Amino acid sequence: MSYLNEFDAWKIALILMLTILTLTFLGYKVGNIKLKKLKLDTVKELSSSFSSLSGLLFLLLAFTFGMSVSRYDNRRQNIVEESNAISTALLRADLYAEKERLVFRQDFQQYIECRIEYYKAGRNIERLRLSNEHANSISKRLWQRATRLSFDHTNTDATRQMIPALNEMIDITTTRAAGEKAKVPDSIIWLLFVLACITSFYSGYSAALKGSIDWLVEFGFCLMISVTVLFIFDLDRPFRGLVTLDESNKNIIELRNSFN
Repeated sequence: MSYLNEFDAWKIALILMLTILTLTFLGYKVGNIKLKKLKLDTVKELSSSFSSLSGLLFLLLAFTFGMSVSRYDNRRQNIVEESNAISTALLRADLYAEKERLVFRQDFQQYIECRIEYYKAGRNIERLRLSNEHANSISKRLWQRATRLSFDHTNTDATRQMIPALNEMIDITTTRAAGEKAKVPDSIIWLLFVLACITSFYSGYSAALKGSIDWLVEFGFCLMISVTVLFIFDLDRPFRGLVTLDESNKNIIELRNSFN
């Protein structure tokens, strides 16, 4: 886990907002001091430079927000695909004789409970590890039973259906875990913070050179950046925050109804 991931998203957004407001005020004070020493042409050049810097900040915000949204969509899609893979494999257990069918369904029920526990574990590393280990042992047992039954020619049709379904069900867990670990790189986040701070300083500096500053506009600018950063972090954290994967995980929880 990265250093930034240790802090709640709202705390990071609040600290960033207070920091850039402070830097805006500091830039305004520095601008007032420099105003008497600068010529009019120099003031215009600095205003133009500030516009370019703001454009770069907005571009990086859009880029980073797009990355976090893309990763959120991938995680949501992975959960839906896992739910479908488990459901398909469970249905294909009905192709076997009653004795084997009941054993398959019992294992699938335990496997589904493990996958539900995986989501409920949240940020608890130990619970995540235990639920993963239990799910892996059950999937291994399912695979071994399916391969053993494949040697019986009476199960040829069932084997042709079950083996690909189990393979997909097992593979999607790796895809889901990789998707949850894939986050916006810290280097991009730090670059965003640095650029936001520099832009805020020059915003106050530029306003001072123009002769006045509209603090309502400056506050709105800082608030917009902070709220955007808040949602960037929220979208990038699947187990906490305002934006969660609860709705997608209901697809796996609803698989319990298959055993009623």
